[in-house]
Amino acid sequence: MRRAMLAIGIVIGFLVLGALLLDEGEVVTLFTQDAGREYRTHLWIVEVDGREFLRANRSDSNWLARLKMNPAVRVRRSVGSHGPTGLYWARPVDDPATRIQVDAEFAGKYRFADRVGRRLSEGSRSQVVELKPRSEPSEAKSGEKAQPGAGS
Repeated sequence: MRRAMLAIGIVIGFLVLGALLLDEGEVVTLFTQDAGREYRTHLWIVEVDGREFLRANRSDSNWLARLKMNPAVRVRRSVGSHGPTGLYWARPVDDPATRIQVDAEFAGKYRFADRVGRRLSEGSRSQVVELKPRSEPSEAKSGEKAQPGAGS
């Protein structure tokens, strides 16, 4: 019992130390929808070759499931809760080369926090998601349903 308590204490100590050393980096708010309800999720974001990416460290993330059902999302970059949002198509990416680049960018931008987060999650089974700007729905031709990539 003592060893278990000591181990728990050491883990908590490392987590506290890690939290003190964290670089905040850039956190965005992702807005997804399901059954008419809007959800907000705070995530890290990176840019690789002019393309923007998010990453789900867990393959069963609720926000990831929602955007797979409805890839039309909004992203708010500002710190305030009432800043402007951009309209995007969110597309899971399975290309191994892109995944390596995105993972490297996350590691460089979020350093210690990324290493800790990947160790506490599914790391190797994470899902990379690309954000592609989209036009306003009213810009789509009448009668057509807007599709990912339309207007980008």
